[in-house]
Amino acid sequence: MDGLQLHLLTNHLPIIGTMAALLVVILGMLRKNDGAITAGLITYVLMAVAVVPAYLSGEEAEERVEEIAGVSHDVIHEHEEMAELSLWLTSLSGLLALGALFTRSKQSALAPKVAIAFVVLAVIAFGQAARTGHVGGKI
Repeated sequence: MDGLQLHLLTNHLPIIGTMAALLVVILGMLRKNDGAITAGLITYVLMAVAVVPAYLSGEEAEERVEEIAGVSHDVIHEHEEMAELSLWLTSLSGLLALGALFTRSKQSALAPKVAIAFVVLAVIAFGQAARTGHVGGKI
């Protein structure tokens, strides 16, 4: 399997997976269901890790498609720039998810605030990742 195939295989998982995990966390918070919150946070951390192979395989994918007639170098560049921001936002929200898990396990008074901060950043990260995927689809 080459980088292009790996990129096409892995790029949807972090977008869909983080969205699903985030929804589980939000529903868990609304219903005050600790199990759902924990499951959503753990899943989010795993999906945040999954963004790394999607991002890293992008460079080889770029090399494979940039010489194809009709492929816009400007769109590739835009996608690449957006992907870097998506990587950072998703990674930071994954770290916040870990922080939320930790503060919850310690029954810290900060736990609700860390969870809210996670939700806010994760929503922003998802929006950026969705935009990145949309631009990537134009390639």
